[in-house]
Amino acid sequence: MNKLQALNTWMTPKMPLLILGALALGLLFPDQIGLLCPAVSALMMFQTFANSLGSSVQDLGRVLSHPKPVLITMLSLHLLMPLAALGIGSMCFPDQPLYTLSLVLMEGSPAAVSSLMWIVIGGGSVELCLSIILLDTMLSPVILPLTLRLLCGSVVELDTLGMIRDLFVMIVVPAALAMVLCRLLGQSICAKAKQRLSPFSKLALLVIICANVTRCAPFLHELNRELVLLLCITLAMRLIGLGLGFLLSTLFRFPYPVELTVTVNSSMRNNAAAATLAAQYFPSEVVFSPSVSPLFSQLTSSLAVRALQKRQQKIDHPAS
Repeated sequence: MNKLQALNTWMTPKMPLLILGALALGLLFPDQIGLLCPAVSALMMFQTFANSLGSSVQDLGRVLSHPKPVLITMLSLHLLMPLAALGIGSMCFPDQPLYTLSLVLMEGSPAAVSSLMWIVIGGGSVELCLSIILLDTMLSPVILPLTLRLLCGSVVELDTLGMIRDLFVMIVVPAALAMVLCRLLGQSICAKAKQRLSPFSKLALLVIICANVTRCAPFLHELNRELVLLLCITLAMRLIGLGLGFLLSTLFRFPYPVELTVTVNSSMRNNAAAATLAAQYFPSEVVFSPSVSPLFSQLTSSLAVRALQKRQQKIDHPAS
């Protein structure tokens, strides 16, 4: 147990570097790493289950008592950001609609469970974060396919039912199973199990990223201006998400814990699931943005949390 805790403690602050390493491995050794692709769906199920342990139906119930921050975050996640992705993609890639689809898929995916780590580090509202993640996870089989059909239905033929089925199996079923176990066994037991599984969950995420990005290898070997632009836009979308979340929090005058939570959750996405769907249902061009987005998510969120913490410290302790 101590060794697992030590491994988890070591991995947590180094996740951006570990994700970068996973991306590099997948791009450098696509044939070898590609052998792991059949296991990605199972790893996705395990990661969702492990990260959902300790959550309960009561966490979802709290959404009803404090709906405004949740609704604001969902508005940012699933309306404003997908529309921004569509607009920016259409403007920058008028002749490459698959790149636009890649951006919309990235922005249509559900909130990232890993955002909880930054909420805890920054002193945000864990309860609100769990509510957002659980609600978004349960709705993802409807929201993501609907977003793609409405915004990009003319780009490629969509297997909507297939995507709904896979999202249900990869995300909803393991999350629901974790909540049922939490109800049966108690939160304390599930919280301990989550702690023990945490390093394995992070390893699963790295393998998922590594395997999914192998489909991008042929494009990076012939790196062109459009692909570099797509990389820059992928980074910009993470920054736009953070900025939008902060702006909405400021407009509604949320207290610091809620402000931090809405800001981070407006940007961080479960792009491992999006990249897995892209690899199964779309041409390889669509895989690129969701595959590299986790790296930018971790980097930008860590910087945003530090900036918001410093800002709050100045408010709490103004210089005399």
